[in-house]
Amino acid sequence: MIYYLSGNDLKLQSAVLRARGPDANSYLQGQFTQDLKRTEKGPIYGLWLDQKGKVLADSHIIRLADNDFLIVSFAGPAAPLRARLEAYLIADEVELHDESGEWVHFLLWGEVLPEMMLPEGSQRFSSRRAGPRAQELLVPVAHAGEVSALLGEKAVVASREAAELARLRSALPAVPVDIGPRDLPAEGALDEVAISFTKGCYLGQEVIARLKNLGQVRRALHVIAGEGATPVTGAALFQGDRKAGEIRSVAVEGGGFLAMAMLSLVNLDPAVPLGLVPNGGEIKILRRV
Repeated sequence: MIYYLSGNDLKLQSAVLRARGPDANSYLQGQFTQDLKRTEKGPIYGLWLDQKGKVLADSHIIRLADNDFLIVSFAGPAAPLRARLEAYLIADEVELHDESGEWVHFLLWGEVLPEMMLPEGSQRFSSRRAGPRAQELLVPVAHAGEVSALLGEKAVVASREAAELARLRSALPAVPVDIGPRDLPAEGALDEVAISFTKGCYLGQEVIARLKNLGQVRRALHVIAGEGATPVTGAALFQGDRKAGEIRSVAVEGGGFLAMAMLSLVNLDPAVPLGLVPNGGEIKILRRV
């Protein structure tokens, strides 16, 4: 089965920024965690960090031409991301424009995704929002209707909850709900997929490099599962009488739930269940992300 959702169905804000100008390439290269040289082969996924190496946002960057890029983020509205980028624009000749209203996006996932002839200017790239084979379609708003009709012939409209469950089953953290401004990329294994360790400097790079050399984090995201009512995000988790962490995101699965939880690795025993109250262990730790 193949499923899809439009941006409206997902009910999540997204951002599409256009960055262009003589210094666009060099500027973004000094801010983004991935190497922009890779955009010559297609869209790339990476992070925007603060000076302490904490995760502010994630995005895909698409090269349209030399010194002309689209920055696509599904983590929130355009304003905070634009403010983050403009905060470090000093003498660089780069223009930033919010083009979020000019695009419609679709999330597509399932067993074997179909080949499709998309309208001119559309973009298709891998997504982390509904499992490892999910894809995003970024379509000019003028062509949204025809793409929606095309998807209606090839796929089934699903729900945001179904996409979220597919993501959690695949142990893919979402920014900023699972990994955000309090967290380091390595605590959600994002250092493995969203960071280049061979490119030049970028904001937060010193912290990331030091952490890689030390090879240790004190916390990490885990996928957990339980029966009964779905707990709220932010709920504390206990192992025995000790607080072990908190729930970050959660989805209903059958008669229970699947969740992403940030857990302290200090004295954590993956074989011992967690509880929502001290000594109330009923929640299984399935795997570390």
